[in-house]
Amino acid sequence: MAQRLAAGPPRVPRLPGAPVDWRLALALAAVIALGPLATITGAAIIERSARAEAERLTAQAAPRLKAEASARAARAVLREAVRQPGAAILLNHVAAAIPADARVARMRKAADGAMEIEITAPDPDLLRAALRRNPALASFRETGQRRAGAMIAVTLRRAA
Repeated sequence: MAQRLAAGPPRVPRLPGAPVDWRLALALAAVIALGPLATITGAAIIERSARAEAERLTAQAAPRLKAEASARAARAVLREAVRQPGAAILLNHVAAAIPADARVARMRKAADGAMEIEITAPDPDLLRAALRRNPALASFRETGQRRAGAMIAVTLRRAA
């Protein structure tokens, strides 16, 4: 046994075969190496095509998107206008709430959408008490008071 181990591994007889064609081996290696490169190149071409299609569709849809945004803004303005009571309704509430000797001097909607009412009355304390009793006018806050001849002008404002 020691002799067999000392002799080394047994020799495998070589089978006679065809000589190795190195050109075929190189071609096979090139195909294996070029597979990922071809995949990356194909993906880049497909991506470029998809981006061009997306830009074309975006340009084509731009007028419709702009019209939709404009319609959405108009709906928001209308929704806000409908949500707030009109000037005539508000004026009826004020007329019903204020004392008999008080008068609405001015009523306007400010540029920021806030409603302002100026009421003249001989006694502003009676006016304030009468306005507090009406729930439709509870959102109005007094923003000013000034003398207007024999009357006191009280300015009320409701935020938009």
